[in-house]
Amino acid sequence: MQIAIISGEASGDRVGGQLAKEIRRLRPDATIWGTGGDFLRAADVDVFIDSSRWGVVGILSGLQILPRVIVAQRKLLAEMRRRKPDLVIAIDAGAFHLGFAGIKGLLPWLRRELPRTKILYYFPPGSWRRTLKSTRLTGLTDAIATPFPWNETELRRLGVEATWVGHPLLDLVKPEIPVPEFVAKYGIDPERPLVGLLPGSRRQEISQILPVQLEAAAIIHQRVPGVQFVLGLAPTVDREAVERIVTAVREICNVRWDAMQTMAKLDRDKDLGRQQMLPIAVPVGNAPVPGRGDDMQTRTRRQLAESLSHRPGDFQLTIVENATYDVMAASDVLISTSGTATLEAAILGKPMVILYKMASANKLEYHFVKKALPKWVGMPNLLAERQICAEFLQDAATPKAISDEIITLLLEPERLLRMRQDLHDAVKLLGEPGGAARAAKMAVELAESTKLTTGNKAS
Repeated sequence: MQIAIISGEASGDRVGGQLAKEIRRLRPDATIWGTGGDFLRAADVDVFIDSSRWGVVGILSGLQILPRVIVAQRKLLAEMRRRKPDLVIAIDAGAFHLGFAGIKGLLPWLRRELPRTKILYYFPPGSWRRTLKSTRLTGLTDAIATPFPWNETELRRLGVEATWVGHPLLDLVKPEIPVPEFVAKYGIDPERPLVGLLPGSRRQEISQILPVQLEAAAIIHQRVPGVQFVLGLAPTVDREAVERIVTAVREICNVRWDAMQTMAKLDRDKDLGRQQMLPIAVPVGNAPVPGRGDDMQTRTRRQLAESLSHRPGDFQLTIVENATYDVMAASDVLISTSGTATLEAAILGKPMVILYKMASANKLEYHFVKKALPKWVGMPNLLAERQICAEFLQDAATPKAISDEIITLLLEPERLLRMRQDLHDAVKLLGEPGGAARAAKMAVELAESTKLTTGNKAS
C-alpha cells in the first residue's frame, strides 16, 4: 500500500504527522511519502519536498513564493507518475491542491493523469465557514474528512461526499511538561502574572504582528506591576530574526520614552524656575519648606529617576522554541495571532486577545476581501457564533487597544473565569477526541479499494 500525504504549511504538517501515525497503526506495511516538514518526518514519512514554510497570507505574499512552489509542483507531479500511489491525502492548502490564477492544482491533474488513484481531502479549504455558497471540490475527491460538523452538512448540500470525523487538535493539544516544571526551567516567577505572545508561524506574520505584540507588552509592563512575558516560537520561525525584532522594538520604545521624559523634565524645570521667583516661606526649625526650590528639584530628580527605572522596553521576556502548548498552559492570558493557535488555546481554556495585521502592500486586498469574511475570524468566536475573545484586525490592531484589553483581563479575574467557561463550552462543539484515527480508517479503506480495483482489472 502506497500513500502520499501532501501538506502545504506548518499546521498541515502537524495534523499530517498525526494522521500518518494513525495509518501506521492500521497498516504498518504502508509506504507513506509526500510533502511536509518535521512532524511528518517524525511519523516516519519520506518527506520528498519540504513545504512547511509555504504558508502565506494574501496574493502579493503568495506571488513571492510562487516560483519555488511551481518548481516543487513539477517535481511532485513527476514523482506521482513514477510511484502511482494508491491514495493521495490532500491537507488544507487550497491554492496548491485546487489551483489559482490560472495555475492548475494537484487534484485536477491527478484526476486526469492518475484516474485510479483515490483522493481523500483532509481539512478541506474554508471548512471553518458556517455556510458555503459553492465549492470547487465537486468531482475532485473520493472522500472528504472534515473537522467541523457544519462543513459536512454544507458540502453534502452542495453534492460532495463529506464526513465529519472530529478535530484532531483535541488529541494533539497537550503540554509536554507540567506548568511548575516549565516555569522553573525558564526562570519564570509563578507568583507574578504571565502574558503569552503567539506571533504565528509565517514569516509575514512575524514581521507584521510581532512588533505590535511587543509594543503592547511595553505598555502592559508599565501599568501592571511585576508582569512577565513569554514568546512562543513555531518550528518554522527563525529565532535570530525574532531576536532582532525584539531588540529593535525595545530600543524604539525606550528612545520614545526617554524623549518624553526629557520633554517632561524641561517642562518641570520651567515650572520650577517660575516658582523659584515667588516668595519663599521662612522655615520653622529644620522642617522642609513646601515649595522650596531645592526640595522641589530633589523631588523632581527622584521622580524622574523612578520613571526611568521602569522604561517600557525593559519588560521581562522569555523566548521559548517548539513548546507552544507549554507556553499556552503556563500563561494567564495570551496575545494570539488569528489562526490555529486560537483554537489550540481554546482547547486549553486559555483567555486571549486575537489580532491579525497584513502588510501595508496588502491593505487594498484586505479592503476587498474583508467583505467576504465572517463576522468573527478567531476560531473560538467562530465556534460560539459570538464574541468570546476580543478581536483586533488590521488598523484596529494597535498596541494601545490590545494592551488595554489585556490589562482589563488581568485586573478583573471574574472576566478571566467567565472567558474560560465560554471557551470550554465552545470547544464542546468540536465533538469527541479520535478525529485522526477516524480519518486514518477512511484513508486505509480508500487505499485498499484502490488495490482491490487494480487487482481485479489486472486479473
